[in-house]
Amino acid sequence: MTPTPSKAKATKKKTTKKKAAKKTSTKAKPAAANKRRAKKAAKTAHENNRNPIRPDEMSTDLVEFITAIDSYKRIHERPFPSWSEVLDIVKALGYTRSA
Repeated sequence: MTPTPSKAKATKKKTTKKKAAKKTSTKAKPAAANKRRAKKAAKTAHENNRNPIRPDEMSTDLVEFITAIDSYKRIHERPFPSWSEVLDIVKALGYTRSA
C-alpha cells in the first residue's frame, strides 16, 4: 500500500520542522555565549586598566626594575620569567634583604 500524497507531505513537514528547530537552537546558543564572553572580557580589560601608572609618575627604582625585567626577557627569550629568575634580577640590581 502506498501512502497518499497528503500523508507523505505531512511526514515531510514534521521532519523539516524538527531540522529547522535544531538548526535555530544550535545557532542561538553559541551566539549568546559569545556575546556574554565578549562583554565579560571587555569589562575585565577595563577594570585592569583603570589606573595605569604613567611613566612620569614612576619612581626611578620602579623604572630601573621594569627595564631590568624587560632586558632579561629579551636576552633570555622568555615572555614570563619565573619567580627565582625575578629574584636573581632583583639581586643583580643590588637589593638585599634587611635584617
